[in-house]
Amino acid sequence: MSYQNLLDIIRKRRSCRRFKADPLPEGMVEKVLEAARLSPSAGNSQPGEFVVIKDTETRKSISKGLGSSYKPMHEIDPDFYYPVSVQPHLHTAPVLIVVIGDTRLKQTYPKSLEGIILIRQSLAVCVYAIQLAAASLGIASAWATIQVPARERVVRELIGIPEVYTVDHIIPLGYPDEEKEGKAQALKPVRERASSRRELGEIIHHERYDMEKFRSDEKVKEFVWSKSVTRVPRS
Repeated sequence: MSYQNLLDIIRKRRSCRRFKADPLPEGMVEKVLEAARLSPSAGNSQPGEFVVIKDTETRKSISKGLGSSYKPMHEIDPDFYYPVSVQPHLHTAPVLIVVIGDTRLKQTYPKSLEGIILIRQSLAVCVYAIQLAAASLGIASAWATIQVPARERVVRELIGIPEVYTVDHIIPLGYPDEEKEGKAQALKPVRERASSRRELGEIIHHERYDMEKFRSDEKVKEFVWSKSVTRVPRS
């Protein structure tokens, strides 16, 4: 394994929002989950567990249930670019991986660190490992965040997750439907912006923070509205 191979996989990974119905080869899901199993976690607490969902009706129910949560969210944040969201299209992927974390493992961490933030950080590492493993195998994925009580409740009730688990993410896996993604006008800003990354020289500081690289509030706002996929000016 070379550094260049690693960079190639990182560059290859992208978030897919439309999938083909084609099933994945036997054993493919286990391969990407092995990458998650080997991921580092805070205090080696290993809080992550994974529910693999292939049943068509269950996938549809999860996608529909999560999609229904967007109305109150839109009322709270009407400027968010909701077409970027993965949740309403989860049902198009042949496999969903629900990432959950056992909150009882909080006892692994120092008492000065309240809450479940280290569990959620550990689960996020698992998600990225899954996405990189999938990309290395030619499989598309996305990162659907669930961390809102109403959303967690939808998924918890549909697939019987015990209350002691946090429901953090859902990762759809499958082959990308590039034709549908290309035709979706709402995804045009995503296609144009998703590959954008800040230059390395902008984000590295040597020994001390370089104030010449400090961005004003105005510059940050300009960046958010011109480079992110979540804040898109209305035409």
